[in-house]
Amino acid sequence: MIELVLTINDKDGSYTAHAGVVLASIFFNTQQTINVHIVHDDSLSEENKLKLTQLVAVFHHNIFFYHVTLPGDMIEVAAGVHKIEYWTMASMYRLLLPNFIQADRVIYLDCDILVNMDINELWSIDLGEHYLGAVLDQGENLLEYFTSLGLSAELYFNSGVILFQLNNIRNKQNWYGEMLDFLRNFPMMTMPDQDVLNAVYSSNYLQMDQRFNTFAHSELDVDNKIVHFAGDSKWWETDSPAAPLYNKFLAMTPWAREFTPAPVSEQEQANPAPENIPVKRHRRKRRRSLRLRIIRRLRKKRMIRAKYRLIKRIKLIKLIKRLHVKKKKALQLRKKKLQLVRKKSKHVMKKVPPKKSTYPLKRTS
Repeated sequence: MIELVLTINDKDGSYTAHAGVVLASIFFNTQQTINVHIVHDDSLSEENKLKLTQLVAVFHHNIFFYHVTLPGDMIEVAAGVHKIEYWTMASMYRLLLPNFIQADRVIYLDCDILVNMDINELWSIDLGEHYLGAVLDQGENLLEYFTSLGLSAELYFNSGVILFQLNNIRNKQNWYGEMLDFLRNFPMMTMPDQDVLNAVYSSNYLQMDQRFNTFAHSELDVDNKIVHFAGDSKWWETDSPAAPLYNKFLAMTPWAREFTPAPVSEQEQANPAPENIPVKRHRRKRRRSLRLRIIRRLRKKRMIRAKYRLIKRIKLIKLIKRLHVKKKKALQLRKKKLQLVRKKSKHVMKKVPPKKSTYPLKRTS
């Protein structure tokens, strides 16, 4: 059973749809059953919560929701961090996973991630005594920044894809206190959650292959990779090289009806997508989305059930009519018999005893 965590802060209502597409990309490529853990605040609407539940149910996985409130001491310390408003307090949720996720280990993903591989490959990595598994950050010109925080540029990992070994973290003394101390001592940090994770765990983590967290760029080969759109350009934008894949997975989610495909430009027609990026078929062939197929299947089942109930009702009505006619005939027959008996009783002749002979009988010898 794979344990997967996504955190959601959805002020404008669109972020949850991106989380749904991330899940669809995972479900499409993975056969093993997944427990999806959604960590959220008040911004997750009931409508979007229902859509996430429907999406997970369609693919026969499990989902659990965690409405999280940060501890008072963390709120107090994080409020002093310069960039916390840009990243929101919800970015701190991944720091607290050992507190409320009961699993031994878990995969954490950001919601600007494309999973174009079987995520069981990531799940199967043995972490041993390491706190987590992660990929080296691929940002550039950050040496001075790392030095200012006392962090090693050679060890600094990206927090968009992390395989947490939660049991090992729980066994680490004062891991929570170390996080608070780092937040308190370096309020000018620009990537609070990622910097804290590196400060506390980079001394004992497993460096994973880059294909488990490959930063997106214009000439990207997305085959058999987890791609992270860590910059300003996201894969749901129309000019992204991975937009066809985003649209493909979006069509598998309950948010599909809200999506209006952008018209294909002449330049896009002249330069089709590379072979390793599947083109969204339903644009050309009007392929039915998974959601519509399910709805129609349910409607068909309802129609069959309604037809079956109607047939049973008709048979029952016919049976009642036959019984009624039979009963009526029986009553009529009984009535006729009674009338016949009464008629006969009126015409019965009284028996008269025979008259005695007036002539005496002669005795003969």
